[in-house]
Amino acid sequence: MFIRTPYNYDTNLASEESALYCSDVSRTQQNAKEECDINTIVKRFNVTGQLPVQPLDPQYGDFSGVSDYHSAVNAVLAAQDAFMALPSKLRNRFANDPAAFVDFCSDESNREELREMGLMASDLAPMAASAVQESPTEAVKAEAAQ
Repeated sequence: MFIRTPYNYDTNLASEESALYCSDVSRTQQNAKEECDINTIVKRFNVTGQLPVQPLDPQYGDFSGVSDYHSAVNAVLAAQDAFMALPSKLRNRFANDPAAFVDFCSDESNREELREMGLMASDLAPMAASAVQESPTEAVKAEAAQ
């Protein structure tokens, strides 16, 4: 019978012998590590007094003027990117379906709820006027250039 004691058993050696070493290349993306760190967020809040905001407001539009396949695919990709930029709680509300989100935003009766979610400005008159002046194809090209 063997009784393990600190004097006759090397715990470090036993730990190394039974350890799992992962030598594969990690697939974890580290490019957003700094901006996701809670310590960095709190430091910025202490300096500025404001919580982080989304860099771009989610947008949707009328793309009936899209004339060719390339423009249509770019419009769909831009819409998917805009939907994926939304917080995960909001995407889950629409079952991660961009079409359900667009249907919700298109319904006039949901305007107040969109304002409460922070997805719609309270003064839409200036934004609507600028959207009418710019053709949908030009808006897609300008968005793709950014």
